[in-house]
Amino acid sequence: MTRFLVLALCTLALLVSAKEEEQKLQWTDDDGLEIKIIRPIKAEKCTLKSQEGDVLDQFYKLTDKDGKEIGSNFGKKPYTFTLGKGQVIPGMERAMTGMCVGEKRKVVIPGSLGFGDKGRERDDIKGDQTLYYTVQLVDLFRNVPGEKWETEEGMTIEVTHKIEADKCKKSESGDTIHQQYVLHLEDGTFVDSSWSRNAPFIFKLNRGEVIKGMDLAMTGMCEGEKRKVIIPYELGYGEDGRPPQIPGKSRLYFDITLEKLIKKDEL
Repeated sequence: MTRFLVLALCTLALLVSAKEEEQKLQWTDDDGLEIKIIRPIKAEKCTLKSQEGDVLDQFYKLTDKDGKEIGSNFGKKPYTFTLGKGQVIPGMERAMTGMCVGEKRKVVIPGSLGFGDKGRERDDIKGDQTLYYTVQLVDLFRNVPGEKWETEEGMTIEVTHKIEADKCKKSESGDTIHQQYVLHLEDGTFVDSSWSRNAPFIFKLNRGEVIKGMDLAMTGMCEGEKRKVIIPYELGYGEDGRPPQIPGKSRLYFDITLEKLIKKDEL
């Protein structure tokens, strides 16, 4: 009898443990966001979990409720974005938080956390449409902060990811810059981003191909370095601005990355 009782208690403990583990792998938030981890990563192999500010490489597949594919980049180039910067829909921000590299999830995102009541015409996504994603975290990059300073011209530059001096390939006039950027106005209004096009902006440094403030901001920068830059209107788009997105006399708030640097003597 005692042996039977012990066996029954052990079985119950295993069932409770299995149920708790299942709950850790699947949950639904109060606002309807559903997440299920379909490829977990063992704790000893998960050295970092994604958090705000991390740069993520992501595979995704998007379907409708019937399983019809809307879009996918599995087997192609990963989609790259910075977590917590509004570069993806709110539901995706949350779905990709706390993930290990290699982890895969199924995610159900309600319309209010997706493309809202307007939808997205180019993908035939209707207003308030529920989105069914399979996502995988391919890689994760975490910044190492550096120094901050103000220039003689009135710009503010903050190194958000520094490159050590012995590993720095530094930009000079005439070099070809492959730059990723996000631009906001002073009130936080989003203007433009190269990340949304998944391709860098390419120009030659100090050759008048970009606004003066950007030439200054990218000079002396290391390949792989990231900066936050505040550019006064005199070094940006001036008194006239660039209507309709950039009003006159606008200070420009950039997050920039020197993704690739081709020295002028390498051309």
